[in-house]
Amino acid sequence: MSGDVSQALTRGLRKRSVQNDGEGLTEREREVLLLIAEGKANKEIGDELHISIKTVKTHVSNLLMKCEVDDRTQLAIYAHRKGWVKEG
Repeated sequence: MSGDVSQALTRGLRKRSVQNDGEGLTEREREVLLLIAEGKANKEIGDELHISIKTVKTHVSNLLMKCEVDDRTQLAIYAHRKGWVKEG
């Protein structure tokens, strides 16, 4: 299987699993996503979850890929649209 075909297949599988209301996101990724949606910075997320900033950055990178968005703002919008963030 060529690299392009493999990447397209992998992207499609990821997209399908994320569209199932978070299926495909780990529990920790979901925690990080919710904190991003609250406007927290990487350091704040790391402090709250007791993980390093490098680990937070890894989770953010994974979220960007799995949710197929380009930045943290779009991740926050994604979480809000899914109804995962409580208003107020």
